[in-house]
Amino acid sequence: MKPLIRLCASSIFVLTTISALAHAQPPSIEEQAVDFRQGVFQSLSWKVGQLAAAKAQDDRATFQKHANDLAYLTGLITEGFIANSLVADSKAKPAVWEDMAAFNEAAQKMRSMAADVASEDYDMASFDARNFGREGCGGCHKNFKERH
Repeated sequence: MKPLIRLCASSIFVLTTISALAHAQPPSIEEQAVDFRQGVFQSLSWKVGQLAAAKAQDDRATFQKHANDLAYLTGLITEGFIANSLVADSKAKPAVWEDMAAFNEAAQKMRSMAADVASEDYDMASFDARNFGREGCGGCHKNFKERH
C-alpha cells in the first residue's frame, strides 16, 4: 500500500509542476526591455570600475579595452527605453517618456564622455571614476531614475 501512495503523491507533484510550468507566461517585451537596460547599466558600472583599476595599475592596454567597451555600451542606453516599459522592477521615472528629448540629450552626453575616454590620446592619469559617475551617470539619475 505504501508504494502506491508514494507513486500517487509523486505523480501529483510532477503533474502539478508540469502544469505550473506550462502556464507560466514568458516575460513581456516591456519586461525584457527593463532587464536589458538594467543589464546595460550594471555593465557600465562594472566598466567604470575596471577603468579605475587599470589606471591604478598603470595598464594602458587594459584601460583602452575597457574604455572602448564603455563607449560601446553607452550607445545602448536608450535602446531599452521602449514605450510602455515603466513596469515592475523598473527604476525609471515617467519623465523619461514625458521628455524623451532631454533623456536622449543626457544619454548623448554620456556617450560623448565615454568616447573621449576611449580616444587614443586620452590621458589615462586624468580619469576620475567619481567625476565620470557624477557628470555622466548623474546627468540621467537626477531627472530620470527613481531612488528605491
